[in-house]
Amino acid sequence: MSTVGNSPDEVARLFAYNRWANARAFEGTAALTAEELSRSVGGSFTSVLGTLMHLVGAEWVWLERWHGRSPRALPSDFTSVQDLRGRLTAVEEGQTAILSGLTPERLAAKITYVNFAGQTFAYALGEAMVHLVNHGTYHRGQVATLLRQLGKKPLSSDYLLYLDGGGGGAASSSRR
Repeated sequence: MSTVGNSPDEVARLFAYNRWANARAFEGTAALTAEELSRSVGGSFTSVLGTLMHLVGAEWVWLERWHGRSPRALPSDFTSVQDLRGRLTAVEEGQTAILSGLTPERLAAKITYVNFAGQTFAYALGEAMVHLVNHGTYHRGQVATLLRQLGKKPLSSDYLLYLDGGGGGAASSSRR
């Protein structure tokens, strides 16, 4: 079976998209009041802030796993969107450092980690990286839904929009 994340260029492109899409998710929440950010409106993490906390926390957890560490929980020390942005910036810098040294062999190498329930798993690094981008897409969709429930209009984080103007290369918008 061929892996999805077997090309360093392909994985780097996915992470460039992920960074762009995360920035758009945060940008889309900029006009929210503190009350709106933390208001319980449903979903997996009940609020926009809770969902963003999970999104950023998961990015950090996977970066730790790529370094051979197995955090026992998501970080919970975020008190504001500014804290989240700061942590996300640091995580993205760490991701960029790893991406800059990727080879096909490194992408195919297994990483082993222990999840929060104490179970041990092993996956090819490239597959774990693709998983993280997909995970982010899922939760950015939740942020968009929560924003709509608050009467706001979320910013699109569509991959083809990224390709058309988000730094992923010139392409025709007729594909959408």
